[in-house]
Amino acid sequence: MFIFPRVKFKDCFMIGAPPGAKGTSTRTGWMNEDTWAEFLDHLIQHTNCTPDHPMLLILDNLKAHISLKAVEIAKSNGIVLLTLPPHTSHRMQPLDVTVYGPFKTQYSRALDGWMRSNPGKTVSIYQIAGLVNEAFMSAVTPRNITSGFRSTGIFPYNRDTFPDKAFAPSMVSDRPNPELQPASANDPDGPSPADDPPADEPPAADNSLTDANPSTAHGPHGCTSPADSDVPCVPSQPGYVSPREILPLPKCPPRTQTKRKRVKTAILTDTPEKQAIEKAYKERQKKLAGKKQNSKEKGKPKKKATKKKIIVNSSEESDVPVPIDNVSDEESSEDERSDPGNTDLSVGDFVIVNFATKLRSVRYIGMVEKVEDDEILAQFLRRIQGNTKDWERPTFAIKENDVAHVPKSDVVKKLPQPKRPGGTTRREQLLIFPCNLQGWNVE
Repeated sequence: MFIFPRVKFKDCFMIGAPPGAKGTSTRTGWMNEDTWAEFLDHLIQHTNCTPDHPMLLILDNLKAHISLKAVEIAKSNGIVLLTLPPHTSHRMQPLDVTVYGPFKTQYSRALDGWMRSNPGKTVSIYQIAGLVNEAFMSAVTPRNITSGFRSTGIFPYNRDTFPDKAFAPSMVSDRPNPELQPASANDPDGPSPADDPPADEPPAADNSLTDANPSTAHGPHGCTSPADSDVPCVPSQPGYVSPREILPLPKCPPRTQTKRKRVKTAILTDTPEKQAIEKAYKERQKKLAGKKQNSKEKGKPKKKATKKKIIVNSSEESDVPVPIDNVSDEESSEDERSDPGNTDLSVGDFVIVNFATKLRSVRYIGMVEKVEDDEILAQFLRRIQGNTKDWERPTFAIKENDVAHVPKSDVVKKLPQPKRPGGTTRREQLLIFPCNLQGWNVE
C-alpha cells in the first residue's frame, strides 16, 4: 500500500506500481486510522479471510493500529490482531529483520539506475511506484519472507532464538546497588565501614614485632620511640582512602513518571481488549466534545450595547449620511418587533429582510415590488465589493433574477430612498443609501 504526502490522491501516482497495490494519500504521508482501515479492507479482498478461515496479523503498537474502527473490521472478517511487546519490533517483526534491508538496497540501486538513464532530471512523485516495483520483485521474495519468520522464532516456533547477550542492555539497571551497614548507635567504639580495609588491600604487616634492641619498639604505624618515653607516637602516613569514597560507583536514576499509558502485547480482537478500546474511544470523544464546546464559548464575541442615535435630516437633498439605529443584535431584535414601519409598506420601498439559517441570521436589502396581506414580493440588492468597508455610504446594485416572497414579520427595517450617483450608464445603476448600516450585518 502506497501512502503519498498529498491532500488529494491522483491515479497517476500509481503508474508502474506492483500488481494489486493500493494507493492513498494523507496530509503528512504517515498512516492514520482511516488509511489503516483501508488497508484492512484491501487485505481482506485479496486473502478472502473469514471467521471460519481466520488469519493472524502481527503488528506493532502504533496508535493507528489500535483503533476501534480497525478492530471491528478485523473481528468481523476473521483477522486476529496480535501486537508485539514495546521496543521489540526490530527483533520480532519479520519485515524489519529480513525484508526491509534488502528492499532498501534494491530501491537504492533502482534509483541510481533511473538517474543515470535520465541525467539532469530529478525523481518526482510520479516515478516512486515504478521504482518500488523494481525493488519489490527483487527483495520481497518467498525466501526472505520465510527467513524472517524463522529468524524471529515465530514459525517454526523457537523461544530460544535470541541469545542471552541480546538481553544484556536491559539488565544494567537491575543490578543491586552496594549498601553500607550503618554503625550501631549503642556501640560508638565499634568499627565503622570506612575504617575497614577493602577486600583487595593486602593485609598489613604485624606491628607488634619488636626490634632486636629491647630499648626501642615499633608503634602501630611504624614509628620508633623509646620504651620509657611518655611522648605519644604520631603516625608518619595517613590512613587508607578507598577510591569508592572519592568517586562512588554510578547508580541508575529512577525513571521519570509520565502520564502516558504503558502499552503491552495483546490480542486486540479478543473481547476484553475490544471493550477496553471501545471504552477509551468513548472517553476520548467525550473529552474532544467538551473541548469543542469550550472553544465555541470562548470564540463568541461579547456584544456591546450602544446607545441608539437617530438624526433627523430635514433636507432630502442633503449629502450628509443619516445613521439609523446603531445598536447591538439584542436591541435590534427588540426594535424589529416594535417598529411600526414594518407593516406600512408600499411598492418601491427599500427594506432590510432577515433570513435565519442554522448557524446565524443573514440580512439583505430588498426593493418592494408587490404588497400582499401577510407577505411582500421583493427584488434583492447585492453589495458592491469595492465599498465593503464604507458603512457610512453603502453602495448597492439590483441583483437580477433574485426575487422572493418574504413574510412581513421578517422585515427588519424600512430604509430611506437611495440616491443614484449619476454620470456614466454603469454608475446610474448604483444605489447609495443616505444612512449608516453599521451594526446591521447587511450582506
